[in-house]
Amino acid sequence: MSKKLVLLIPLLLLLIGWGALNGRGQEEQSQRFQLLIVDETRSFTASMGVELFARALKRTGFLEVSAKIVDVDSSFAYPLQGQEPDRRYDIIIIIPRGIEDGRVRQIWIVTRPFNEISEGLRRAVATIKEIVNRAPQGGLRAVDVTDDAIPGLFATLFIRGGWL
Repeated sequence: MSKKLVLLIPLLLLLIGWGALNGRGQEEQSQRFQLLIVDETRSFTASMGVELFARALKRTGFLEVSAKIVDVDSSFAYPLQGQEPDRRYDIIIIIPRGIEDGRVRQIWIVTRPFNEISEGLRRAVATIKEIVNRAPQGGLRAVDVTDDAIPGLFATLFIRGGWL
């Protein structure tokens, strides 16, 4: 099995963990949140994994999911630069370039600062993190604006750009 495929298996296994949490998430969430997935991956296999992840998120009942496939030179480049937002989103999940070959081991969950968002949105973020972090994996983790500077940096860019 190729190294890329082995690294993508954890992302696909997220969906297994999702099934166990799906029912609980619907009971806890009464609001619907706008979520954008930004897919920076370059391989067909990775993009299919992102598609399955998006479908699982839609099934929660509390997330309305949109997606954009972007081409970036670096995982740390502003992925939506030059694009006009079609709406404001509550959550933006970045599946970074480099996740396929293990150069990047995080999925970034971007929101406004936690002191500016509702308790329901905080629970939605926690549920998404739990799904990603509970999956059998090789070190893949979801991080948000409270965990790491990268989602915070992207939050600033997305707020200024009108995405958040």
